[in-house]
Amino acid sequence: MDGNSPRRTHLGRMSVALPISAVLILAGACSPAPSTPTPPLQVGTIAVSTTEPSTQATSPSMGGDGGECSHDYFPSELGTTWEIAGTNRMFGAYQQSSTITVSSDDGFVVTSDFVDGSGTFSLAYSCSEEGLTLLDPLGQSSSAVATGPSGTATVTTLAQSGITLPADLEGANTWQQYVKWEVQGDGTVLHGDTTFNYVSRGVEVVTVPFGTFEAIRVDTEILGTLEGEDIVACQNTTWVAKDIGAIKGETSCSGADDLIELVSFDSP
Repeated sequence: MDGNSPRRTHLGRMSVALPISAVLILAGACSPAPSTPTPPLQVGTIAVSTTEPSTQATSPSMGGDGGECSHDYFPSELGTTWEIAGTNRMFGAYQQSSTITVSSDDGFVVTSDFVDGSGTFSLAYSCSEEGLTLLDPLGQSSSAVATGPSGTATVTTLAQSGITLPADLEGANTWQQYVKWEVQGDGTVLHGDTTFNYVSRGVEVVTVPFGTFEAIRVDTEILGTLEGEDIVACQNTTWVAKDIGAIKGETSCSGADDLIELVSFDSP
């Protein structure tokens, strides 16, 4: 693969770096409900391809004194690394390494690589008194590219609001994040939106390859529309442990079921 070629990864593998599986908007967007007319652009079962992440486009501003934002359930210290093992019903087993590559008072960037060399992507988070917000829930950089039977489509975040992970996760009950997006490709432009409805279920004891933890369970219902028509909802459950982050995640989305578990963790 040359330096100008897009890096490829599979749908369903993208969420493992997140405390909440936000990027599964793509899974919902590409599978309309049975009653929804088939859109002009047939995305179908897709792979996701992105160019090299642009830190200018995705990184939080590097203001402040160079320190780090802080969250009890999502470490942001530079060099923090998670090793993840996952299984996807569509694509089989995979391994992923995710590392904090940029960290400041007001945000950080998680860069993830698949061990088999199939792809690299970066996810940027902003920090505020309300909590952490994934700046582009659609995926990597400022856009993602959906490749399917009818060609290639660029999926871009147009606007968003809400938070991804509340600052006081232990005291939170429900919260929400909303994303407005656009798909362009094959001479077609489609518009849609996605709402992530988060519910905290409290503390559960969870065992993963890295160990056994008391972790907060967060269930997420992912709802959306495509050209005003409802699309199939996705369901995600993520368990997050204090001082570590996501240790396990389960996702069900139009057949692209995914299970991830934490294999190792290191924080400098």
